[in-house]
Amino acid sequence: MLAERIRGLEGDLLDVGTGCGIQAIAAKKAKAVGVDVNELAVLNAKKNAETNKSGARFFVSDLFSDLDGTFDFIVFNPPYLPTTEEEKLAEPENRAYDGGGSGRELIDRFLSEFPPFLKDGGELYLLLSGLSDNGESAERLRGMGFSSEIASRKHVGLFEELRVITAWRE
Repeated sequence: MLAERIRGLEGDLLDVGTGCGIQAIAAKKAKAVGVDVNELAVLNAKKNAETNKSGARFFVSDLFSDLDGTFDFIVFNPPYLPTTEEEKLAEPENRAYDGGGSGRELIDRFLSEFPPFLKDGGELYLLLSGLSDNGESAERLRGMGFSSEIASRKHVGLFEELRVITAWRE
């Protein structure tokens, strides 16, 4: 869903929590950079970019910790699943899906850190689950001076709805 929304974007794009690199690679017209806290994910993303003849660049960063500059687009597919202690996996695999008890642990941290990295006129693309977000992110963005809309949605299984939220400064 997220890759489809950003496929035609042109400009400087940051894919946070890049994982395999699919968002950065899908944005073929953008000058894409992908970051992930997991070194193995970054190595995998680099190989995928090479295989797909993508100019996307990838490196290790814990969200924005090792970044400078601003971007026209910031994309984030966070770990959004509410996770109990019993459901946790060994690191580094656990970071890919563990959203904490409410599923919002990394989402909330991301929302507090991203604004200085988004250019004026830039857009945020965020994939969220109804299991961990029923308007909380839109409300928080509104309080930070951003407008947002649900750009797409998809039902997954019986109880979950995934949503791509687009946000921009008012």
